[in-house]
Amino acid sequence: MNGNKPKAVWYLFTTMLSIFSICTILIFDGYNWPFYAVTANAIISLLGLVVHVHFDVRHHKHPAMLVARILLLLNSISVFIMIAFSLFILLSQYHNLLSPDAKVSSLSEIEQLSSASEKDVLLLETDDLYIYYADYGSLSYATDKRPSKDDPDNLMCVAAAFQGTYQLDFNHDNIVGWHTSGGKLERGKPQEKLGAITYVDGTARIWNIEEAEEAVKYASEHGGIGFQQFIVLDDGQRGGHKSNEFRCYRVLAVINGKACIIDSRTQMHYDDFIKALSDLGVQDALYCDMGSGWNYSWYRGADGKPVDIIGIPWPFSHNWLVFRR
Repeated sequence: MNGNKPKAVWYLFTTMLSIFSICTILIFDGYNWPFYAVTANAIISLLGLVVHVHFDVRHHKHPAMLVARILLLLNSISVFIMIAFSLFILLSQYHNLLSPDAKVSSLSEIEQLSSASEKDVLLLETDDLYIYYADYGSLSYATDKRPSKDDPDNLMCVAAAFQGTYQLDFNHDNIVGWHTSGGKLERGKPQEKLGAITYVDGTARIWNIEEAEEAVKYASEHGGIGFQQFIVLDDGQRGGHKSNEFRCYRVLAVINGKACIIDSRTQMHYDDFIKALSDLGVQDALYCDMGSGWNYSWYRGADGKPVDIIGIPWPFSHNWLVFRR
């Protein structure tokens, strides 16, 4: 190694850390920009290893070599930033410690328990799912500013529609699909084959791909809310959305005429999540954005205090579905 053994070991170490980041981000976040960033990080770190194995860099005084060494060192240090990011993604796939009120296996059990409960949000579970059944008076679709936990009328808050890119500044063009809130209709970023949820005159309904756009427009004209997302289940039949990721999944479902949120209890394959929903008897379900950082959510517990469900607040997230008292 021409006297470069400590530095070669350093670059071997950072390359291995980069590979860990690549695997973590690929599994839980897919082929998004973080994946390509950590891949470039690993390749450059590997280049640093090769340079320090085959060249005695101490005797290369050329300015270009000096610049290259500095850049390689800076890249190796940035590996730890990527590690922190990948750990954030990994940890955001685990629910906080939750205390379900009961275990259920059918929709009829959910109806019986909800009718007898005085809680704002009833947390139920199956072997594979968490079901958040809120005793809401209305549904709200909020954009730009995250709804406050300090508002006692906010019973539950989850990320809603997809967003096109990571942006600190809010604009409606970055929300995917048609959406409406407060009677104002927004086009958003175009995307094909999306269903929709609307809430008009106290009725929540999930719409299939053919009906979705007109349904959101109707909701806007009649003072309701609505946004588009992938269809997961349509009248008991699987929608066209596919996923190869092994992660936590979430849907907005309509059960016994009321909207509710259903999560997978832990990471699972999408096909298994669909089966768990079907086994419960869910007929209509719309995907909710559960990407790392966008999965931050909370509900109001029995003592009136907010309970964080999963994830941490993310400054790039700009639209939410809110269950209100």
